Amino acid sequence: MKDMDKALHSPFFNYREEEIRLYDYLCHGRKKSTEPTAAEAYLHVFGKKKTDLAKLRHVMTYLTRILTRYITIHEMEQAEEERRLLLARALRRRGLEKQFLASYSDTQQYYDTAAPLSPGLYYHQLQLHTEHYIHSITNRRAQNEGMARLSHDLDALYMVHRLKHACNILSYRTIFKSDREAVPPIEMNDAERQRLLADPLAAMLYHNYLCLREPNNEDYFAALKKLLLTTSARIDPRELRDAFTLAINYCIRRLNTGGQKYYVEVFELYEAGLSRQVFEENNYLSAFTYKNIAAIAIGLKKYDWVAAFLEEYKSRLAPDIREGFYAYCMARYYFARGRYADVSALLQQVDIREQFTDLDARVLLIKTYYEQDEYNLMDYTISNMKQQLKRKDLQTYHQTIYGNFLRSAGRLMHLRPYDKKAKAALHAKIAATTAIAEKEWLLSKV
Repeated sequence: MKDMDKALHSPFFNYREEEIRLYDYLCHGRKKSTEPTAAEAYLHVFGKKKTDLAKLRHVMTYLTRILTRYITIHEMEQAEEERRLLLARALRRRGLEKQFLASYSDTQQYYDTAAPLSPGLYYHQLQLHTEHYIHSITNRRAQNEGMARLSHDLDALYMVHRLKHACNILSYRTIFKSDREAVPPIEMNDAERQRLLADPLAAMLYHNYLCLREPNNEDYFAALKKLLLTTSARIDPRELRDAFTLAINYCIRRLNTGGQKYYVEVFELYEAGLSRQVFEENNYLSAFTYKNIAAIAIGLKKYDWVAAFLEEYKSRLAPDIREGFYAYCMARYYFARGRYADVSALLQQVDIREQFTDLDARVLLIKTYYEQDEYNLMDYTISNMKQQLKRKDLQTYHQTIYGNFLRSAGRLMHLRPYDKKAKAALHAKIAATTAIAEKEWLLSKV
């Protein structure tokens, strides 16, 4: 807001007072949390009570143009790769040969050694070499190696984007159980594969693709994990986050099919990602990543580690959901340690706004009351959660897994201790139910 204010007062952006006054009026209303009105805006801008909407809209249009121009320039200045390319292009177009060649050389070195590796960098690389090729033709210096370099750039650009697109399609198909989207076949000869694997980003995308295409081939996952743990720090954080997320999701799918060794694998990936701040965006850690890391560490019984993690990373959660997610994760930690009184005390005093975490907290509370032999409270919480599920607009899958848990927990609560036939029947029913929350806990209690 301060930078926009400076832009409005700069003759480079604006030379009219009306737009400044309208901006001041809007900022004042924003601070006071009041809705702007046309009459008040007109009075503030023109000092007159009689409102001329056409005149006010004219000022609004100019103010919008100034602000969008500022946002565009600000965004461009943040994109270092594009800013350098635009400068080289401008110098080449102006016929400033010496300055262009210096800018080209400087930009090329930046692309080769410092620019974050992302699919977009391959496009900028192609554009930069195109500028150099145009310059060479203009000055009658065109050489075959310039054309060969452009061909190599095109091949690299195409392959990286093809891999990225294939990974996106395969991820979508895995998550949504859909096979409508055709996966583009990616074929390479040995020489092309060797060139590809020499590039850290391309190698990472290639192994992502192999893992998604053939999830049962553990060698592909091992190669991907090795790349993630040792790969260049130059890879763009967003690309690295996507790759870590894919590898973690792969581990979780293997866990869901009985691959218990993947608890350790996913924990190592989370640890590596945390140390490199891969999971943080805009200086905040995703609340669901926070929750998942805690769950994996608790599953591995790394209690001291998870307690330290929850405290250290609490401040990196977004303020509006911080207390709720922290309380839920701490409650899971207390439950794992058998501190059931702490679980119920913590969950009863915190309002969890995110609906699925709120539902998971209620499930945890039901489990806690069972462990404490608090059957009246357990029965009340089950009934309350059933009503909540009816009110919430949930997908059928989530209605099913929570609904099945509540029905099974209710039957567990009323199970007579010495009724072996009823125990066996309930155990068989839960074991045969595929969509149910806390299945292992229910079976262990039966």
